[in-house]
Amino acid sequence: MSNFTSIEQVIQKLDAIIARSQKNKSPNGYFACTYRSMTLAVLKGVQQNKFENGGRMVNLDIAFADRYFEALEQYENGQKCSNSWYAAFEAAKNPRLLILQHILLGINAHINLDLGVAAATIMPYRKINPLKNDFAMINEIISKINQKVQESISEICYPVGVIDQLSNGNDNLLLDFAISKARQTSWATASVLSHASSFIRPPLIRMVDNAAAQIATNIIVSPRTPKQILAKLKECESSDVAGNIAVLSATEV
Repeated sequence: MSNFTSIEQVIQKLDAIIARSQKNKSPNGYFACTYRSMTLAVLKGVQQNKFENGGRMVNLDIAFADRYFEALEQYENGQKCSNSWYAAFEAAKNPRLLILQHILLGINAHINLDLGVAAATIMPYRKINPLKNDFAMINEIISKINQKVQESISEICYPVGVIDQLSNGNDNLLLDFAISKARQTSWATASVLSHASSFIRPPLIRMVDNAAAQIATNIIVSPRTPKQILAKLKECESSDVAGNIAVLSATEV
């Protein structure tokens, strides 16, 4: 675990990951950019006193980020990380995946797995409920940045911009849905872990991880999404990974 004491330190760490990804032209930087925007939104929420307990939300944000940082470090050092994060990081080697797929893979691992675990970690045993309102408030704060992320992706892939115009901005419902549904799942995970004895928690976490890993498989290859459509979108997408990361990292909250 890190020795971070502020959300600003988390953002600095994300900046370093983004810079490294840009230098290495790694698609893993796409999620890091999105996560940075989300973290900035949470920081602003704390600064504007939108949470019942701002200090507690800072602790949650740090614990939450630590799980991502730890998984990334493990992967880069050839060590075992969670299955869902392994799927997300390995996907960077797949040249056929869309930027949105990379982002969704990161959201899946970080929210479906990490958020519930982090929430249970910072709260006393069997006393998770006081966190519920602030946990729900994050949904509202983060949902506001999804359109901005979509606008950034539109700069990278022209057809996405056309779809955005035709749908009056409703095409970002995919990101909204993915995040809100994942947060519902993560609250259930947090509740279960909060009431579980310490020796039961590891197998429960592995079960959640395995479920998230299965979702990752469906994000990469979904029987509901025609491959020819994905291929066409990929053809229209910018192949400049470093440039794409620069566009996404400029997303403001």
